[in-house]
Amino acid sequence: MKKTIVLLAAVFSFTANAQWNLTGNAGTTPGTNFIGTTDNQSLVFKTNNAEKMKITPNGRFIFFNVTSPGMVWDKNLFFGGGTDNASGSSNTAFGMGSLTQNTTGNGNTALGNNAMSSISSGDNNVSVGQNSMRHTIDATMNVAVGMNSLEYFKQGTGNVGIGNSVMGSGSLTGDYNVGIGWDALRYLTAGKNNTVVGTSSLVSLAGGTNNIAVGSSNAKAILSGDNNIFIGNFITPYMSSPQNELNIGNWIVGNNGTIGIGQFTTQLPADGIAPDGQKYKLFVKEGIRTERVKVDIAANNGWADYVFEKDYKLMPLNDLAQFIDKNGHLPEVPTTEEAIKNGIELKEMNILLLKKVEELTLHLIDQNKELKAQKMEIETLKKQVNSSKQ
Repeated sequence: MKKTIVLLAAVFSFTANAQWNLTGNAGTTPGTNFIGTTDNQSLVFKTNNAEKMKITPNGRFIFFNVTSPGMVWDKNLFFGGGTDNASGSSNTAFGMGSLTQNTTGNGNTALGNNAMSSISSGDNNVSVGQNSMRHTIDATMNVAVGMNSLEYFKQGTGNVGIGNSVMGSGSLTGDYNVGIGWDALRYLTAGKNNTVVGTSSLVSLAGGTNNIAVGSSNAKAILSGDNNIFIGNFITPYMSSPQNELNIGNWIVGNNGTIGIGQFTTQLPADGIAPDGQKYKLFVKEGIRTERVKVDIAANNGWADYVFEKDYKLMPLNDLAQFIDKNGHLPEVPTTEEAIKNGIELKEMNILLLKKVEELTLHLIDQNKELKAQKMEIETLKKQVNSSKQ
């Protein structure tokens, strides 16, 4: 009997030692001791006696016993983040501290430590990267990809930030801003419809709307501005708070629709009015070479054919000679100083030159008439002289 008791005690001791201890285990052998199954069955994890996760023999993780094919709309999936009292659904959190305040939001995806850690409501946001959208409170349909992207973004719809620290530091409240590239729009606080593609472009902009910057470090020092377009690298605007400015590679510039080609030390006039008082839409430095130039004439009386009308008063040649002797140029034609100062308007100058050619033609016609008359008089005198000699 005594031997039987000792044997049973040894068996019980062996059986007890073969079990995993709920308070911890020692002396385990990797590869020999494990938690799992030895047959072709899934490993099931339950809480409150309800299955929450299992690992299939094929290595697939299944949550909430959702095994039927199709789409799932009423579940949240949380690793290291999320909240137990969430009433929203279709949220995914993967990272320590991610999506830890959300209760009513739906369809949010947070991947990375502290991603969307403060958002309490909002739908269909995506943040990928450590601290991405970390301080966002209420937002819808925003995308942040990159460490610290949209980190201090507060509220808005449709913003997209791709790159480290994009729209990350300005406590932004705004809609439909797009930043791609490290530090793009980093300090934006208020604004909408800004689009930046390039590292550090518009990095200091605090408030602005409808700006476009493509390239590296464009307008990086401005604090405010609206409706600007910067394409190139290291572009510096003319103004500290530009409005309606265009700059493409520092060789095509614009201001409120007035366009310039070339290097301009000062900004083009927003109204297009040049120093000569005339309004222009295009300014070009150093010349234009082209095979054809066609200039429209706005009105019938803009051409110079009125010179040939019967009542046109042609300046007598003597008066013209006196004018030239006194002024050193033709009437109505700009002086050298005026031409250098104000330039020449191509259409007006062509019309003026045509006018002078037509006036010259009339003078030649008159001179020809006088010469013919004189020739006839001379021929008549010759005949008279010859007749008298006979």
